[in-house]
Amino acid sequence: MRALLTALAAFFVLAAPASAASTSLVINEIDYDQVGADSGGFIEIYNAGDAAADLTDVSLVLVDGGTGNEYLRRALTGTLAAGAYLVVEADAQNGAPDGVALLGAGGALLDALSYEGAIGAATIGGATYDLVEGTVLTTATADSNTTAGSLSRIPNGSDTDDAATDWAFTTTVTQGAANVG
Repeated sequence: MRALLTALAAFFVLAAPASAASTSLVINEIDYDQVGADSGGFIEIYNAGDAAADLTDVSLVLVDGGTGNEYLRRALTGTLAAGAYLVVEADAQNGAPDGVALLGAGGALLDALSYEGAIGAATIGGATYDLVEGTVLTTATADSNTTAGSLSRIPNGSDTDDAATDWAFTTTVTQGAANVG
């Protein structure tokens, strides 16, 4: 009987599944307040995963904190290789507060940033989202129309789900490249 159980156990042992490759899209940098006239703004998305990310059904949405409503939506296309950057040209608002959300299939919130204050109830596509990850950014962490720079994840691509830990204002704009702090 013992031999039969051992044989059956050996027969039914399944190999552990190979770990699935993962994608982890994050909003990595935003330049929303340029010196002088506001133009040339951008939002950078980074694939911090170890596999290419299919951008079908992924949208970048800008939110007006004064109303809590979306005012700009960019549908993304193609794929984003692991470790690669996608720069989306957009002149985001620079009032207090404002925000940006990265939405996946079915409206899943992939990442968000609320800057110059908290947006706890953004209305995007008829659904409500909290754009604050963890601790709200301090007022000192803001883009400036008097100093060139951007809000960047430091270290590059980090996402602890705490905005105050992940984000910093840097005077080195790294559009399409790794952030430096």
